[in-house]
Amino acid sequence: MIDYKLLEAIAMVVQEGGFEKAATLMNLTQSAVSQRVRLLEERAGKILLSRTSPPQPTDAGQKLIKHYLQVRLLEDSLEEGISD
Repeated sequence: MIDYKLLEAIAMVVQEGGFEKAATLMNLTQSAVSQRVRLLEERAGKILLSRTSPPQPTDAGQKLIKHYLQVRLLEDSLEEGISD
C-alpha cells in the first residue's frame, strides 16, 4: 500500500524546489520531509529524487508524483461532488 504522506513529501519538494520550502509549506521540519522522502525511497527500493539544486525526480519519482497528483485531483473532484 502506498503511503500518501510520503508521496506528498516528494511532490512538495519538487514543486517547491527544495526541502526547506516544502517543509515550511507542510508545517514540518526539513528533517521530517527528508526522512519521508528517504523512507519512500527505501520502500520503492530505488532513488526517487536527485539531490540537485533544485531537487529533480528520477523517472520512478516522476511516476509516483504523477500518481499522487492524479489521486489528489480525484479526491478534490469527489469532495466537490458530495458537497453539492
